[in-house]
Amino acid sequence: MLCHTSQEQSQQSDTVQDEALLRYYAAEWDRYTTGANYINRSFTYLNHHWVKWERVEGRKGVYPVYTLALIQWKSNFFLHIQSKNGKLASAILRLIEHQWNGESIDQGLVKKVVDSFVSLGLDESDINKASLDVYKKHLATPFLEATEKYYQQESEAFLAESSVSDYLKKAEERLREEEGHVDRYLSTETRKQLVSKCEHGPYSTTLGANIPEGLELSRKKFEEHVKKAGLTAVSKLVGEASEGADGLDPKAYVDALLEVHCKNSETVTQSFRGEAGFVASLDKACRESVNRNAATRPSTTKSPELLAKHADMLLRKNNKMVEEEDLEGALNRVMILFKYVEDKDVFQTFYTTKLSK
Repeated sequence: MLCHTSQEQSQQSDTVQDEALLRYYAAEWDRYTTGANYINRSFTYLNHHWVKWERVEGRKGVYPVYTLALIQWKSNFFLHIQSKNGKLASAILRLIEHQWNGESIDQGLVKKVVDSFVSLGLDESDINKASLDVYKKHLATPFLEATEKYYQQESEAFLAESSVSDYLKKAEERLREEEGHVDRYLSTETRKQLVSKCEHGPYSTTLGANIPEGLELSRKKFEEHVKKAGLTAVSKLVGEASEGADGLDPKAYVDALLEVHCKNSETVTQSFRGEAGFVASLDKACRESVNRNAATRPSTTKSPELLAKHADMLLRKNNKMVEEEDLEGALNRVMILFKYVEDKDVFQTFYTTKLSK
């Protein structure tokens, strides 16, 4: 039985690749471990008495029959396959990559082969204690490296072509998928490291919080997104106004810019957890869209002018735009945009003129 992993099997494993190799390996593993279990039960007395006593006496090279069978499998067959540039682990990783790319794979097959990696671990100090040394060395480490590399490439490509909101949705979707992979066919010991790779890598809900390059790229992309949204909103209003920038309705102008700010401020709070760099990106983008947009091209004083007119209308006694209890909230929203106005003296001049009337 212990010689079952023959030269013929090793030669056969050399002729197959990828999924075919996994199927061959899994079938041989099932047959081998089934036989080893039968033999192990036949030597129950030997295992419980002689083997136990020999190990107590310090003879560490003596093992229960089933453990010895696994050692033989590892030495004669598993390591032979793995010596070919990690051929068995590579076959698993390629199948998992197919799943990353949206293809269906035989997850049961992957789990069976992965479980063999776990079973082959051996703690010499306590042979009854589970050991993940084989799993970690031959599969977990290359899997985590492959995961990080794959998502690094995918995230950069996706970020370059997609909006920030779509990017966040994709990141959260990928994180859920990877947690599912752990549940379906990986050792639970991998979960913490895998989630860390996803959360701290460039493809994450924190968008690369622990990678300076990924973080800076994400901040820049977010800033461009907010700026574009603000400029587009104003351009649309100018295009719809009969007299262009001169015919802009102050309330519509303020509401359009506030909508962009509020939406993206919520993104900073919920998706970026209020990270200072993203707060700064939001402020910079809003400052640009408030002071340099389609309405301000003819006159750089247009933003503070429209803001002053809107504030004046809110405070007029005959104002019916808002209920009295909503007035404070409306004025607070005006102050959000006022913070971004670069020439506050112009706002004061326009507002003072309106007030004197």
